[in-house]
Amino acid sequence: MQHSTRRAVGDLLVAVCRGEIATAPPLPTDAVVAAVRHHRVSPLAHVRLREAAPAVAEVLRPDREGAKSLHIRATMLLGQVGQLLGDVPWVVFKGPVLSQLAHPVPGLRPYGDLDLLVAPHTLRAVSEVLLGAGWRVGDYEDMLRNPQTPGEMHWFTPAGIQVDLHWAMINTQARRRQFTVSTEDILGRRRRVGVGLGQAWTMDEADTLVHVCLHAALAGANRLGWMVDVDQLARQVQDWTPVAARAAEWGAQPQVALALRRATATLGTPVPARVHDLLGTSRPQRLLLDAVDRLSPVARLQQDASVSRLVARAVGRGAARTLTQVARNAGQGVVDRLRPAPSAAPVRTTAGTAALESYLAAVEAGAPVPAGGRRAP
Repeated sequence: MQHSTRRAVGDLLVAVCRGEIATAPPLPTDAVVAAVRHHRVSPLAHVRLREAAPAVAEVLRPDREGAKSLHIRATMLLGQVGQLLGDVPWVVFKGPVLSQLAHPVPGLRPYGDLDLLVAPHTLRAVSEVLLGAGWRVGDYEDMLRNPQTPGEMHWFTPAGIQVDLHWAMINTQARRRQFTVSTEDILGRRRRVGVGLGQAWTMDEADTLVHVCLHAALAGANRLGWMVDVDQLARQVQDWTPVAARAAEWGAQPQVALALRRATATLGTPVPARVHDLLGTSRPQRLLLDAVDRLSPVARLQQDASVSRLVARAVGRGAARTLTQVARNAGQGVVDRLRPAPSAAPVRTTAGTAALESYLAAVEAGAPVPAGGRRAP
């Protein structure tokens, strides 16, 4: 794609996300379609380009219908989850909640699964309930027997919807050590919200925004879909002090600062300057983040590999630490690319009862003792 076309497509995508479509320039349909799908905003693009670019909108019609269908099924499933879990504390996050409460067109944020969070000491009881309801484990044996116990497991409902069942908000053990994100505290602050025709438990406002920023940064913050999440949630904040306090509690101030600055640079998200003072973002760090967003604008990216992604995944406290980690990650990336590819993919077996028991035991052994002072039997 030519540089001028890439720029024009990127400008169109930003206009789609901001709802500022008056006219659309004559651009190749396949280029626009590929871009909005890469950035995970294709259902939104279908709605907002129906008049300005009807040919593009027509190609994207299946994307809109697919997102709408999954959202309806997911919101219906949440009612079943509430009935199944009864008094067990739980929250749903990301997918249906953001689609309903933090998307320019409610119900059309694309997502592929349902993310639920329960306390680690209730995971066994929850698993037994789900098995009794006909759900099945979707993980492989090696995943559940991983000594670096993952913070989530995967299930499929009888209707085939994938559910990621978390006991920790961060999946990998190495990353969990970098942050202090208490599942018990999140569940203790949960709130009821309307999702679809029913209601569901989700995280409080500060937890939701901080998690969206952290998740975006750890993933690279290089897709407009993530920027829309940050933008829409940030526009709902009336008091930034609890957000900054939560970011500090989690140890995620650099990630939150990066996501907010990038949303501002990309979509014009109105974030008061004092927020970055509250987050402890140094002037050199601000200059570095802003320079990256000017040199590698998210809207023009068409592949994962980019300076924007590299910096987001490496961001730390201060410009010096960030640049040091960027160099380390870049070097590790070179090493990984030079490694010979495996001759054949390993044969993987779907997890059975023994693997599930191994996983649950590992979670219980490593989980903090709940507030009552006793683990679940």
